[in-house]
Amino acid sequence: MRKKIWAALLLLTAAVNVLAWNSQAFCDWHVKHLFPLSVNIYGRLMSVFPFSVGEGMIVLAVLLAAAALAMGFARIFVRKGRGKRLISVFFRSSAWVFLAVFMIMTFNCFILYHASEFDETYMAEKARRTYTDRELIQVRNHIVGELNALTEELERDENGFIVYRGDMKRQAIAAMQNLGEDYELLSGYYPKAKGITASDFLSQQYMMGYYFPFSMEANYNTSMYVVNVPATLCHELAHLKGFIYEDDANFIGYLACISSDDPFYRYSGYLSVLSYVEKEYKSASGKQEFDCLSIAKAVRADDIFLTEEAWEKVEEKAVVETAVVKAASNQFTETTLVMNGVSDGMKSYGRVVQLLLEYYDGILYDCSYDGGAILVEASTD
Repeated sequence: MRKKIWAALLLLTAAVNVLAWNSQAFCDWHVKHLFPLSVNIYGRLMSVFPFSVGEGMIVLAVLLAAAALAMGFARIFVRKGRGKRLISVFFRSSAWVFLAVFMIMTFNCFILYHASEFDETYMAEKARRTYTDRELIQVRNHIVGELNALTEELERDENGFIVYRGDMKRQAIAAMQNLGEDYELLSGYYPKAKGITASDFLSQQYMMGYYFPFSMEANYNTSMYVVNVPATLCHELAHLKGFIYEDDANFIGYLACISSDDPFYRYSGYLSVLSYVEKEYKSASGKQEFDCLSIAKAVRADDIFLTEEAWEKVEEKAVVETAVVKAASNQFTETTLVMNGVSDGMKSYGRVVQLLLEYYDGILYDCSYDGGAILVEASTD
């Protein structure tokens, strides 16, 4: 009977995956009606714990994998008695664990990859427009101008590094809930983000944070430079609202931060997209001359992942070389994205620039008619 139940649940979950790949309407319905239950019920439960439950689950998964190898090896030699029964119980239990993992990943992750993206939901008309280098430079200059102005307002220590004395986790929730007033899917409950104990290892992967579908938590790297934290918190919280694509989460994190009343949050938001915009700008500037703003020295200095001191600590504790860890992490991320239908893999992170071009249409320029873009007065919102 148990085998039949297991097989039925496996087939049902597989069928849901097939449906997800073939019906965006179903996936959108799931994001709007079912997925929020995971955050509002399970996410609230996990938020009771002050530490990252997801991180503990990863450690447990590694231990279970090691135990499975040991049990598989033992099975070759143990043919009868209590040992054989113990091994059988372990593998039967492992089958149920596998099923649970498959089901959770399906409903809290896989389906999300086939739902409508942010601009399809909230900027559908603009998503069909084509933008040129002319609009790109307007967006780039706006972002650089905001950064150059905001860098003068921030408190710094004797080494020139930014100091923040507020509660970033609460501020992130407030920023996201504020954004939810304009974008319905972003409204509602958010749990506090949690720092990762093994942040040094996360740094070796060049990861700022991650969304963990098994505990419905937003996790972040506590070793990285403080200016990266606000945008990362909002980015990971965006995943908890069903926006699984990295470009969508980057854009949502950006919007949440720049809409904040806190200069530090706004600075983090603008800085979070600077490298993506600069990459596109440099590619475009090779074709023609642009009237561009220079990036302030302090802004360039702040555009880092970790401080030199933090990197030294990471390398001192490293068990495996950072280059090896990073390569393995990149390969895993690339494979995961491609398997979930993101054909360009990690390059998709940079699609946030397209979302920025769509968002600023009507703010910095107007592409609503066929004659091309008309520049409008830049907004300082």
